Amino acid sequence: MDEATLRRLAILAVPALALAYAVAVVVLRHNAAQPLTTYADASGAKHAADLGAGLGLLAAGAIAWLEPRTRRLGLLAVLAGIAWFGPDWEGWKPGASWVRSLGALAPPIFLALVFHLVLASPTGRVAGRWARAAVLAAYAVAVTVAVGNALFRDPFLDPYSWHNSLDNTFLVHADQSVAGRLRDVWLRAAIAVGALLIAIVASRLVSARPPARRMLWPVLVPGALVGAAEAAYAAALIHNPFESPSVEPFSSLFFALSLSVLLLATGLAVTVLRTRRRRAVVSRLAADLGAAPPLGRLRETLASAVGDPTLDVAYWLPASRRFVDSTGAPTDPPAAGGRRTVTAIVRGGEPVALVVHDAALVGAQDLQREIGSAARLAVENERLQAEVLAQLDDLQASRARIVETGDAERRRLERDLHDGAQQRLLAVSYDVRLARAAAEAEGDEDVAELLTVAGVEAQTALGELRELAHGIYPAILGEAGLAAAVAGLADEAAIPVELGEVTSERFSAAVETATYLTARAAVEEAAQAGASFASLELRQVGDRLLVAVEQDGDALPTDAFVHVADRIGALGGSLEVDGGSIRGEIPCA
Repeated sequence: MDEATLRRLAILAVPALALAYAVAVVVLRHNAAQPLTTYADASGAKHAADLGAGLGLLAAGAIAWLEPRTRRLGLLAVLAGIAWFGPDWEGWKPGASWVRSLGALAPPIFLALVFHLVLASPTGRVAGRWARAAVLAAYAVAVTVAVGNALFRDPFLDPYSWHNSLDNTFLVHADQSVAGRLRDVWLRAAIAVGALLIAIVASRLVSARPPARRMLWPVLVPGALVGAAEAAYAAALIHNPFESPSVEPFSSLFFALSLSVLLLATGLAVTVLRTRRRRAVVSRLAADLGAAPPLGRLRETLASAVGDPTLDVAYWLPASRRFVDSTGAPTDPPAAGGRRTVTAIVRGGEPVALVVHDAALVGAQDLQREIGSAARLAVENERLQAEVLAQLDDLQASRARIVETGDAERRRLERDLHDGAQQRLLAVSYDVRLARAAAEAEGDEDVAELLTVAGVEAQTALGELRELAHGIYPAILGEAGLAAAVAGLADEAAIPVELGEVTSERFSAAVETATYLTARAAVEEAAQAGASFASLELRQVGDRLLVAVEQDGDALPTDAFVHVADRIGALGGSLEVDGGSIRGEIPCA
């Protein structure tokens, strides 16, 4: 027999055990004993409730065991179903003594198993150090009470015993004081476990995201009801230790507990079916990704398959040693936290991407296992696109820095010309005028004439220097802003310029410079195209600054605006030249 066959037989062993146990319960246990020894003997309704709860747990456990992701939950449910019928076996009068003795040990173990089952849902693993400690504590108390009762409790001496007053095969030494203390310990522990279960369930449901909450509540809510019923049952026993299935509140509490356990079993089956359907969807994910979804849609494809709209993907760029999103924008390295988990997608031994998703919807191992080689190729393609987009972002940022650096240098040159050469020319012009006045006073007309010509040349040079400085960078743009600079441009233009809407907002130096140079180039080219007038508009639309120029002359040459288009493009904007109109959009946020 090969290993695969042995594995399949081992998997089928638990459902087979559950089925055999269910048959034994149905066929052997029913005895309608008088006097009453179990709740199931009290009435047909209680018998149906008892069978429905226990058999439901066994069936749901068998179903969960056959699903790999919920196998641990399945084992817990089968064991809880076995323990549920413990009081029935304890009260089975025709049964063997050891069977009745084993049945007496089951009630504490049942609550510990349910506590573990609920806290481990839906993955089968208890998350969190404190939760794991609580589960271990519940098992420790339950086992201690069960073993202590087996060793020291004599049913014949127990005044509260009604299931079985004769048999304890495991009795070593009858000590009713020890047995009584163990009983008190367990009743108070049951109240604590029930209250803790309710608190943990409420906390998980409140903190879970809506998709995870829809996945969790079918098990968590009934689990909290089981905890509440068990706590109420323990409190009733503390108040009145003489239990009887035919009196209140024990009769109602049994129905409440049975219904809660049945709902828990139903919720577990629903969770398993949802998990199986989710696994089938995730299995189809490889085909969907292998079919090469449109670039940029990987996150949406994964989120749809997993059922987690909050799912996120970060791509690793080995060259630059950083993570980026699908648009190429830098992002922080994803980290697991709370109910979130991180799945690494690896191809050829190298990490390609990290997927952050809700652990309650799909496990990291499931997602990693179901993403095949074709899907990994699609993820790799997506990563390459993200890398190209990141490089484009870096290039655009570099171009913007170059433009900003150039503008800063132009402003520096304008200040140097204004504060240096221009001031010296003014001083020279003043000195020439003084010298000419002195020559005229002395009657030296030749020198006076030469100085007059020199003064005119100095004034001409000063005017040209001012025009040069203004062309390098208009000082009014940095001092008064774009609106004032455009108004000055309209006043000095060779043709009439009609100003429409002109925003008075201030923007970054690079944006204002690009906008002004675009407007100036458009007005100058309109004059050369024979236009009789031009209209100019500057307005902010969302996060973009719009510059629009219309003129009535000949069509404007596109090559005359290449330098302007390059400047706007470096800032992430665009320029369109269409006949006699120009339209530019520049990001200004």
